[in-house]
Amino acid sequence: MHPAVISAWWKSPILVAVERTLSILEAAAPVGLNGKRRDFRAFTDMSEAGMQFFRTHLAELTVASHLAEAGVPFRFNTDKGPDLLLQCGKETFGIEVGSRHPRSVTDLSHTLSQGLRARGLPAAVSIRTDPVPPVAIRASVRDAIIEAFLPADGSPGVSSLRVEASPARPEDGIPASWLSIQVSRDRGYTTMSAPFNSPHVIAMAQDVATGVLREKRKQRQAELMPNLLIVDLSGNDLPDLRCWPEAFGALWEPGDKFLAVGGMTVSTRSREPELRFSLNPFTDRQALERVAALISGCGVFTDMAN
Repeated sequence: MHPAVISAWWKSPILVAVERTLSILEAAAPVGLNGKRRDFRAFTDMSEAGMQFFRTHLAELTVASHLAEAGVPFRFNTDKGPDLLLQCGKETFGIEVGSRHPRSVTDLSHTLSQGLRARGLPAAVSIRTDPVPPVAIRASVRDAIIEAFLPADGSPGVSSLRVEASPARPEDGIPASWLSIQVSRDRGYTTMSAPFNSPHVIAMAQDVATGVLREKRKQRQAELMPNLLIVDLSGNDLPDLRCWPEAFGALWEPGDKFLAVGGMTVSTRSREPELRFSLNPFTDRQALERVAALISGCGVFTDMAN
């Protein structure tokens, strides 16, 4: 391989982080790693769905590498069930890693810019959100926005628009989210802000509860053994986890089987995730304490252990 190519690899912070993750797992050699290695090398789909699948896979490898680094005994699950299996005596615990990346403001901005550029039009898209950013833009509204700026018949679209991205939910204390969109020849920007303990954190937790925690396949996995659920939220706009335990705490239902739900964020340029957990108040407390003791030596699980 040409030296310049090797240099380019090691100068990429994204590839360095991935390489470090894989090196740690190679050294630990947990059972099932060969299958994960094959899956990782097979990724070629650069579509939105393909990239979300890739990010979920990478999140699983990131969590696994930290367990390996801390010496926590685990293996990759090669059968049905949770992604990672931890052994404590005769008892097996599971860790299921999922992701939630709803179509956000950032995704809308990219879609509009690409569509305008393809038509040879000014493609600097600026979006401002108020009073808080929507966790997800309603599908019908997103389609209407795209049609307004990029009419299907090829005719000129609008250059500015103000629209309600998601309606108010007074029962949850969540205000309506509005978008102000402007297209120009200048540099585009996206302006989003949210205060500490913002209502959008509650909306993000609700999205995880309905879209991941109670998804049928996840529910079946939770019934197989005591399980932790970790959800990668890195692709969300403003994925603030500081109030995750409080935001998710009110969403638990008696039928929920996972011991805890962890929100996770990790930069593509780093392999050091932030993990915050909400504990299931309806679960077996002793099982929760046993799995917490098992992973207590792993630094990224400090929030869970405490």
